[in-house]
Amino acid sequence: MSAISLGGGKIFNSLQWKIIFIYTMLILFSLQLISVYLVQSLEQYYLRNYKDSLENQARLLSVFMQPDLGEGQVWAEDTVRFAREFRDLHEMEIIILDNYAQVIGTSGSQALIGRRLIRDEITRALAGNLSDGVRFDPENQERRYYLAYPIAGDQSALGVIYLSGSLQSVDDTLNEVKTILLYGVGLALAISLLLGIVLTKTITTPISDVTDQAYYMARGDYSRKIKVQTADEIGRLGETFNYLADQLSYTIDEMSSEKSKVEAIINNMSDGIIALDGKGSIIQVNPSARHLVNNLRLKDLELNRSGFSLLRNLIGADEMRKFIRHQHALTAEIASKSPECTLEVKIAPFKVDRGKLDGTLIVLHDITHERELTRRQEEFVADVSHELRTPLATVKSYVETLLDGASEEPEVRNRFLNVLALETDRMVTMVKDLLVLSQMDASEANWQKSEVDLKEIINEAVEQLKQKVRNHLPKINVRIATDCYSVLVDRDKIMRVFSNLLNNAVKYTPPGGEINISAEAKGEQVKIIIADTGSGIPESELPKVFERFYRVEKTRSRDFGGIGLGLSIARKVVESHGGSIWIESKPEMGTKVFFTLPRPDSREGGQE
Repeated sequence: MSAISLGGGKIFNSLQWKIIFIYTMLILFSLQLISVYLVQSLEQYYLRNYKDSLENQARLLSVFMQPDLGEGQVWAEDTVRFAREFRDLHEMEIIILDNYAQVIGTSGSQALIGRRLIRDEITRALAGNLSDGVRFDPENQERRYYLAYPIAGDQSALGVIYLSGSLQSVDDTLNEVKTILLYGVGLALAISLLLGIVLTKTITTPISDVTDQAYYMARGDYSRKIKVQTADEIGRLGETFNYLADQLSYTIDEMSSEKSKVEAIINNMSDGIIALDGKGSIIQVNPSARHLVNNLRLKDLELNRSGFSLLRNLIGADEMRKFIRHQHALTAEIASKSPECTLEVKIAPFKVDRGKLDGTLIVLHDITHERELTRRQEEFVADVSHELRTPLATVKSYVETLLDGASEEPEVRNRFLNVLALETDRMVTMVKDLLVLSQMDASEANWQKSEVDLKEIINEAVEQLKQKVRNHLPKINVRIATDCYSVLVDRDKIMRVFSNLLNNAVKYTPPGGEINISAEAKGEQVKIIIADTGSGIPESELPKVFERFYRVEKTRSRDFGGIGLGLSIARKVVESHGGSIWIESKPEMGTKVFFTLPRPDSREGGQE
């Protein structure tokens, strides 16, 4: 479709000039028809009058000539003289013929007397019929009227009076009438042309305004309005067009708003959205889809490119053929190990019309976290089951031994009771850790914040550790700056943080190693560092160490009694105080744990 143009172009491409041309042609045709009819009517009128005049003259001549012709006593001299006198009186040419068509008298050349004159009019007149005709006279260059009048006898015509007269006066009159009509037609056409321009202007101007409005509407400008100046059909058309512009503007604004909302929703969805048209070309891709596809190491998504190759890579060629053939929604799960990524792919047809696929919607849902969480929960259940099974089996066997009589021996009984107490403490600690995490997740923890001496907390945590681990304890050094002796914390919960972090440091530090604890002021917070010289943590594992149930070395952690909750609890507690915690470590080069706590003069003061 060609673009709308507001320019002029050829003159007959304009509706106004088409109307003017047709209007002028109709008037011209009408005037020509009237003029021709009028000229022909005038000509017939003059000819009829001229004929009547000649007929009367011929009748009068016949009255004079009939007696002589009936008696056969006609003298040429008398007829010639009579014809000439009559010609001079009535300005016409007269020829008198007998019943043999011989000229017996004429007002013209005497050479005709005695000669037979054969003309169509004369022949018909000799048969007794009045005959006339109009012919052009080449000699005089004029039209002449000829009338043959029979001189009636008893049984047949006695002769013929043949009259002819010039029609020059009639032609001159008709030419004058034609000239008058020509000027009249020209004047009428000029006036009609002016009136046509004015008339068509009143019609084409509103139409031109509507055309201009349609052009600007096609370009997206709905603010222009047509000025309605009449109440006729054209005026109602303008009003309707203005209403149409308002409705289109409102509808397009609504559609644009809805489109913006949909695009905002799609672009901010965590799920990847890819839309294909009926031919399989990609027409919509959101950022999440690009990110997930890049994670799978597939080709970049580009609009208007074929999406079937992407489908083939996602679900396989067989599944893609089944989808295209049956056009039913399907769900598939794909996984990648490098990098680790698991996606749930849902594919659904847009619309099926008479068996034709009009489009395809592909939804990519990242279930990596869910699968990882499920795996860790399964590991957690297995770990907790293992951790509980060992002490419970120990408790059960020792209780059975005591019941079987070992309680009667004081030394055996005391040793067994000590083992039962240790195993019970281990299970109680595990349950307490799970309970603490559950309470903090549900925001049910009771926080009692107060100003606490940082060095006192650290020393107490170190002392508890020494009481708990009596053998093979690494050397522990504590260095606290003088300006950060106090922190604003919940004392019991921060004690748990230090206990968990120091326990981890002791677990993975050989007996000959060292553990250094230091603190320094950083603005409104205090940064604490617990560094050990242990085995360290691989760099790839660092992002996961604060996740629940996660253990770097599962076998070794189980040997030390850990279930992967200590660091999760520490992060929860530190972040609940408005601080942050992170770890730096390299294998065989030790580990450093950093975390921050608020000072008493920070905004987070008072008790909660």
